[in-house]
Amino acid sequence: MSDETPKPRAFPPNAIHLVRTTQQINVTLSQMADQKASILMGATFVVFTISVSQASRDGLTLALFVLIGFAFLSAMLAVFAIMPAVKPQKDAGTNILFFGYFTRMGEADYVERVLDNLESDEQIYRTMLRDVYQNGQVLQNKKYRFLGYAYRSFLLGLVLTLLCLAAEKLGLV
Repeated sequence: MSDETPKPRAFPPNAIHLVRTTQQINVTLSQMADQKASILMGATFVVFTISVSQASRDGLTLALFVLIGFAFLSAMLAVFAIMPAVKPQKDAGTNILFFGYFTRMGEADYVERVLDNLESDEQIYRTMLRDVYQNGQVLQNKKYRFLGYAYRSFLLGLVLTLLCLAAEKLGLV
């Protein structure tokens, strides 16, 4: 066996641009998801409020009940998409760049840990790539998943409301 220390990896100067661009794309996608969720929440709350007002004034029909229910469900799913997690995840791994992790540390410990990660280009890239990966996991597994559910439930609610309304007008229910 050889006691040679492995040679540090060398990265081309443009490697940092790839990592930074990926980070920026993730931030943009996160902002887009938040904006879409906010728009959908606004739309569903308006539909919900008007529908509840209509139901209290003229009575609750099946179509109105379906619309109210699906608007509320869609709004809640949109809220889940943008609601921050309050508990730190134990299996998420250390991400010194994530505020939810480093705010549980003392300032001196945090500074020391960051400086440890700045000792080589490879450590810097690993730190940045861990952040990119974990942010991507949140985007895929939380924000976009719940946002997709919210849009689908709102669309389903609109279709079912239309069908219920047609059935009511035709005297089928």
